[in-house]
Amino acid sequence: MDNQSANPVSLVVDASSSPVQVGVPSTNHWQALQQVEAQALEGLFTATEKVLNDCGIEISKIKQVYFCEGPGSTLGLRLAAAFVRTLRWSQKSSGFKVFAYNALDLASILAPQKNAIIQAPFRVGFRFVRIPHIEPIKSEKKIISEDEALAEYPESYHLPDLRKRSKPVDPEKTLDYDISLISGLSELQIVSKPCPDILPFNPKANEFKKWTPRTLAG
Repeated sequence: MDNQSANPVSLVVDASSSPVQVGVPSTNHWQALQQVEAQALEGLFTATEKVLNDCGIEISKIKQVYFCEGPGSTLGLRLAAAFVRTLRWSQKSSGFKVFAYNALDLASILAPQKNAIIQAPFRVGFRFVRIPHIEPIKSEKKIISEDEALAEYPESYHLPDLRKRSKPVDPEKTLDYDISLISGLSELQIVSKPCPDILPFNPKANEFKKWTPRTLAG
């Protein structure tokens, strides 16, 4: 185990998909990590409790959090954001830090091919497409139609479609979104940025049909 004392104790919170994943990273690996197959609300607390017990530390010792902002499960992301905000509030420390990473950026580290294009399901008929950049957090993330995404970027790697509402893709091109495969903080920090607001990733707001007043016939 490498020396953790030189770094603040960190917690990674990822409820973007199933299972919920929570871990305590060190510089090049994980001190502890739990993956819990449960609803996000229960899974976040269960996984966090197990991780802290495994490490033998109290939650008050956590001084920074790495939070997956999405894309992914809308409910999971909202609950994770609320969980992290509550944790920051409970610490009452001006030195408490929160960093966010995008699941598409993290997936680029998991892909077997360097600088691969990553795709993920969005709403029905649309997909996220991540175009790589020399600085991972500056990668372009766009939303295009599913047909266009699959036709224009056939060599992409894909995040799993948990809802099974998208067109099927090559299973060999589907990534196992497993954060235990990340080499601790050394890789996590490459795709993370300060996150003062702790909000889920929302590249495109919901659109609602505008109301048009009508005059009823007398």
